Formats: sequence, structure tokens, C-alpha cells
Amino acid sequence: MLPVYQLVIPTPYPVGPVNAYLIKNDPVTIIDPGPDTPQAGKFLREMLASLDCRIEDIKRIVITHAHPDHCGLMAQIAGAADADVLIHHLEEDKLILKPDYYKEWLPFVVETGVPADVLREVEDIKDKLPHPSVRGLRTRQMSGGESITFDRGELKIMHFPGHSPGHLCLYDPDQKFFFSGDFLLPHITPNPLMEPDREKPGRRLPSLRQYLSGLDELEKLNVTMVFPGHGGTFNDYNSVINVGRRHHQSQFTRIKDKLQAGELNAFQISRAMYPDLKGWDIFLGLSEVVAHLDLLVEKGQINCSPKQGVNYYSNV
Repeated sequence: MLPVYQLVIPTPYPVGPVNAYLIKNDPVTIIDPGPDTPQAGKFLREMLASLDCRIEDIKRIVITHAHPDHCGLMAQIAGAADADVLIHHLEEDKLILKPDYYKEWLPFVVETGVPADVLREVEDIKDKLPHPSVRGLRTRQMSGGESITFDRGELKIMHFPGHSPGHLCLYDPDQKFFFSGDFLLPHITPNPLMEPDREKPGRRLPSLRQYLSGLDELEKLNVTMVFPGHGGTFNDYNSVINVGRRHHQSQFTRIKDKLQAGELNAFQISRAMYPDLKGWDIFLGLSEVVAHLDLLVEKGQINCSPKQGVNYYSNV
């Protein structure tokens, strides 16, 4: 049996603290060590010390996805402990060089019909955390299907995209523990972020379709406890899966209801659904709406008509 310890690390984001998980068995492994802030580093060291563990004892760092609240401290730990970083190649690509996110998602945002002044508002928002980097670190690429072994057990690596294209989860087949990262959370439904498809330049990833397919796959597992990236652990994972499905079904219905008034673009739908969003939250609202629009178009339930570089939608 693997001894698992949850370490609650503060972040500057509205979502609140992030959970790191220490597997205190040889080789000592940490999952998602948290953000690169002095406060987070202090919390991590103090909690490790309370478990009679040092940064230098950690030999593996598993990154579920490349968002900075989850992986910011990996470089400090890897440098101090000479530890391996296990990560999906799609997430590693984001951390080799700082990507120009604005350039990457600008074409997709323009297609939503967002006005220039609102676009500038989103563009001007700066991340509260520094961009993590794996440059100079020893990485091992995981794609799903691998197992990482310990003296007293193993964890199976599983690929669950949707919130992020290379999102990894881990499953303990002995204790039936599931480390879900941001794929499955007890209190919020993860945002299906608008991201470019690296294999199909100029196209978006089908984030929501990937996410819902992952829920179907997860439902087949025998899970006794979920260890999420945010919030407390929980065991009734089927209820959380069903809450997620109901949320997305509700979003489909809301969007189709908005389209009863006539043809709309994604920005207009987003404004109607989320009138008070500011700054970066505007992009998150657009991501949520576009992901659902993409799937409704794919299912043939709504039409999409490009006009002068903007996509307009209508009910079938």
C-alpha cells in the first residue's frame, strides 16, 4: 500500500489552494508541487518537514498539467533533489519556451465576434504567477498507459484531456485511489479551455468532446477515493461525474434557448450568459461557450455560418 499525504498549498488565484500529493515510499514522489511563490515554497517545506521529509528526498515529480498553480515549484524541487519530472509531451511543449498565448488564441477569439475594446481588456491581463519552465530539467514524457513503480505499489498513468490537452491522472490499482488533477473536482466543473490543435494548425481542440469521453472512461474504473487538484478528497465520484454531465447538458440547453432569438455569435451568447465577466474571465467565458457550440455543431443540433471572419450560430 502506498502512503499518500495531501499538502494544501496557497495560490493567488480565485480557485484557492492547490493540492500537492506526497507519495512517501521509495522513490519518494510528489504530484503537482504547487505555484512558484515564496509563500507556497514556505508552506511546502514546512509540511514536508512535518512528515519527516526534505525537498532533497523527492526523486520524482509528476505534473498533471502545465497550469502554473500546479507546476510552478517543480524547477526548484528538481534542481535541489535531482528529481525526474514526469509530464505529457503536450504539456512539456508549453513549458520549454514561454508560448505566445495571445498569438495562439487570437484567431479563435476573433472568430467569436469580440469587440476590439474587450479584446484589449483581455490582452492586458497579466498572470499573477511566473511562467514555469522545464528547461534544464530531466523530463520523462508520459502519454498514458505507463506505470510508475514504488517499493510497495504502483500508479498507472492515464491521459484525460479536456481541461488541458496533455492532462494526466494517476490510478492506484491496489487501493483504487484516483489522482484527478483538475479533471474531476468536487466543487466546480473544469473549464474546457479554448486551445489550438498542435496536430491540425489553425483548428481548435475538441476540448469538451475530449472531456466528456474522459468522464465515460473514468466511470468504468473502480475508485474508492478521489484526490483532486483543488478541494477535499471524496469517494462518491459517480455523483461528481453526473453533476458534470448535467452542467454541460444545461449549458447546451441555455445556448439553444439564447439562439431562439435569432442568429448570434459566440461573444453575444457569452455576454448574454455571463454579463458581468471582466478581464481574463472574459476568455474563460468564451472558452466555455465555444466548447459547447463546437459540440452542438458537431452533433448537427445548431448551424454555424462564417461571415467576414466571425462565426454566427443558429438553431437547426
